[in-house]
Amino acid sequence: IEKEAYNLDTSSFRSLEGEDRLEVEMIGPVRRSQIFEEIGKDKCDEAVVLQMAEAMSWKSAEIILQILFQGNTKFNEWGALLLSKQVRMLQNIYCGLVLGSADPNNTKLSTSGSSSSTASILTQFERVNIAVSILQLEKPSDWLAFSYKVGESDETNLTADEIQKIMNLRVDFSVEAIARVCMQIIGAR
Repeated sequence: IEKEAYNLDTSSFRSLEGEDRLEVEMIGPVRRSQIFEEIGKDKCDEAVVLQMAEAMSWKSAEIILQILFQGNTKFNEWGALLLSKQVRMLQNIYCGLVLGSADPNNTKLSTSGSSSSTASILTQFERVNIAVSILQLEKPSDWLAFSYKVGESDETNLTADEIQKIMNLRVDFSVEAIARVCMQIIGAR
């Protein structure tokens, strides 16, 4: 994600969002990792698989957020859409791991009787999902229509400072509009 271009036109988006490219460049390395292959061979207990998938999800989400908070990557609406797809693909691969459908050859059937839930995997990505939602806004003031909590207390929330950093990644959001929204966010707390 760090080396990806996110300030895209329509044609660039179409070429970059192709499933094959994303599979090769982003998902393929995860699938080919040794730990992923071992889990795919049923070498781990279901609870252990869940814990490992949670840890990998948490780390992936943290890496994405670190890259975003650095502020070096600029986005437009097409780039935000691409990032959204990339995040969903990561979520899907980790959820598939828990559900037993992570075999790249699709030879292992999902265990529908499995007691595993993917809720904890999706929770690991909640802050990333909020960041992606911010990047997909039409304008900064649209954020005020969302009912997300803002603050330090809940680890799934973004702070007002983090929201501002994410908004500043959009090339088409004015600094003044972002500042007005962030003042309202701070005032609402």
